[in-house]
Amino acid sequence: MTLADLRKRVMIDKLDDEDYEPEIIDNFLNDAQRDIFNQFELPFMEKIFIGDVPAGTSIIKLPDDVSRVEMHAMTGVQNFFQMKLEYRDFFMRFADAMSNTPHAPYYWTEYAGNILLDAPTDKEYKLYTYYYKTPNTMAQDTDKPDIPEEFTELLILGALRRVHDRNEDMDLSTQVENQYQAQLQEMVTRFGMRDAFGPIKMRNLQI
Repeated sequence: MTLADLRKRVMIDKLDDEDYEPEIIDNFLNDAQRDIFNQFELPFMEKIFIGDVPAGTSIIKLPDDVSRVEMHAMTGVQNFFQMKLEYRDFFMRFADAMSNTPHAPYYWTEYAGNILLDAPTDKEYKLYTYYYKTPNTMAQDTDKPDIPEEFTELLILGALRRVHDRNEDMDLSTQVENQYQAQLQEMVTRFGMRDAFGPIKMRNLQI
């Protein structure tokens, strides 16, 4: 289902108002998707970045869509993830890291969307980053959401609830919110089953 399809479902099928401002609907659809990605960490939000790290590298740019890193691994470097320093400590210890003698990656930190190494690399390495992504912003009619196709109704309901809030129709807003929460729970239950040994991951809370 594309952005155009989602917009039509809200404007025509739900509101029965083809003159409703499409830009507002598009914003509400994107807001609904961001809310889901901000609240949960589910398997379809996971990505793996594999990047070459040439010799002489001390700064590695991470993908722009990183929300939260689960793990970094570096070929040929044992326990790389465990050698991370808090960025203030790193800057105090390695203020001029690029001038240090090249060696295998050891201490490092994350700052401003980058991995900063304590010295330039002595040879080529490969970085593996396992992370949760931020959702793409749907801007073109052909853009598709990042949640599974069978749960795109969540975005429609999320956008519709925002329309009712904007119109100050709290009764309809509450009805739609109840439908939304029921479908949200269904999605979380389905995709959260992959991690059978722990709670479903949520931002700052657990269910």
